[in-house]
Amino acid sequence: MKTIKIKPYAIQWATEITDLFYQSVHGIDPLVYTVEQKQAWAPTPPDYEAWSKRLSVKRPFVAIVDGRIAGFIELDVDGHIDCTYAHPDFQGMGVASALYKHLLTEARARSIARLYVEASLIAKPFFERRGFSVVTTNTVQRNAVTLVNFTMELNMTTHYLDVSPEYSEEAPAFTDIERWTGYAILEFGASWCGHCQTAEPAIKDVLVAHPQLPHIKIADGRGKKLGRVFKVKLWPTLVLLKDGQEVSRLVRPTAITEVRDLLAGI
Repeated sequence: MKTIKIKPYAIQWATEITDLFYQSVHGIDPLVYTVEQKQAWAPTPPDYEAWSKRLSVKRPFVAIVDGRIAGFIELDVDGHIDCTYAHPDFQGMGVASALYKHLLTEARARSIARLYVEASLIAKPFFERRGFSVVTTNTVQRNAVTLVNFTMELNMTTHYLDVSPEYSEEAPAFTDIERWTGYAILEFGASWCGHCQTAEPAIKDVLVAHPQLPHIKIADGRGKKLGRVFKVKLWPTLVLLKDGQEVSRLVRPTAITEVRDLLAGI
């Protein structure tokens, strides 16, 4: 897996970021946005001067992979996420997720109470999986072309921010788990698993009340040793640990009450 480094904006990246934005938009499937809509969204040729001025104000967080700019995200002082883009060459590698995780850390450090974004049809599922809800559906006119996006928001004061939508490929060693103290949850599954996606809202809603409870999401599958140690057969499987020992488990929850019952003894 490629290493993704998140860095603050530097002025020498202005042209490369402008090109990334243009290529990201024009790389969208024309069945989602037509050629005309993409042209209205990101005109040809790119306006490098305007983007340079814009970036100097916005100062985005930038993802670097193998010395190349792989994506960028912007956070305004009021919690507005103005842009989130990944280069077509790096999509599917977790670039947007890494950028968003960094943004969350910054938002908490700045005591921002609410995040909001105008998400495209492409970006809407990304933010939904991270707890954002749709406030309004917007119709935007650009050069006589109609575009649709969605105003979405996240309440930072009630949302359990540390529930990652991704399952980590790096699992802790069982010998390390045995030495843990206190309670923790291991969740075995896969990011593409439909049952995992169905269970995720219920798990998040309950964990809001347990902000100090470690929740480790582990990618399971063929050749994954930790899942075999815990005899995982179905996804998602939540294993509640106390001092490194399993005390209970829950398989494929669909309701908040099921997850709440799992944690009732904590």
